[in-house]
Amino acid sequence: MKLNAFEKRVVQHPLRVWLQHKIEAPLLMSMLPKPMASFQHALEIGCGFGQGIEVIRAHFGAERVTAVDLDIDMVSAAKSRWHQDARALPGINFSVADGCQLPFATAQFDIVFNFAVFHHIPDWQVAVAEVVRVLKPGGFFVIEDLYRLAICNPLSRRLFDHPQHNRFTHIMLLDALEQAGFSIICQRNLLNLAGMILAQKPCEVRPHGLIPLAA
Repeated sequence: MKLNAFEKRVVQHPLRVWLQHKIEAPLLMSMLPKPMASFQHALEIGCGFGQGIEVIRAHFGAERVTAVDLDIDMVSAAKSRWHQDARALPGINFSVADGCQLPFATAQFDIVFNFAVFHHIPDWQVAVAEVVRVLKPGGFFVIEDLYRLAICNPLSRRLFDHPQHNRFTHIMLLDALEQAGFSIICQRNLLNLAGMILAQKPCEVRPHGLIPLAA
């Protein structure tokens, strides 16, 4: 489900951008094992106006970023913003895509990001399965999202357009990730309103042991 006009204004507000860089990104980074792996190719699902790309490059050091969104207007805005930035080329690619039908090969990405997007996806379990598919063995899924209590209430329904059925709690999201094959590395739950999770796709087992995160 696409963002309504009010939510588009909210996600572009300077306070939202400040919070993402100064509060959220450091918290997400603190969940990654140390020393931090080198991420050559990152995927952001639901890129919006492109703020998340800056977080991925500046804080996580991804060499290449592929950014997708269901809303063609958002993709156009993000593309226009980054094509005006000398740091953008090469290394950033954009695509209009559904998180439940990602147009990418299996085991293509080192790390996948969900910056508060999956609560917009009606069939979010399908999107989780897609993330498993496109991640390389040993790859990470970085999640921050809003939960049922935050979006299924009268105030939220009045201000935003969010699906109201098949919504998840922190525990439900953890369970779905584990059922899809992820290992939970770290997780934080904020009063069942929102949370952060770092999940990892297990390495494939071969006769000579585990395969580390692919280069």
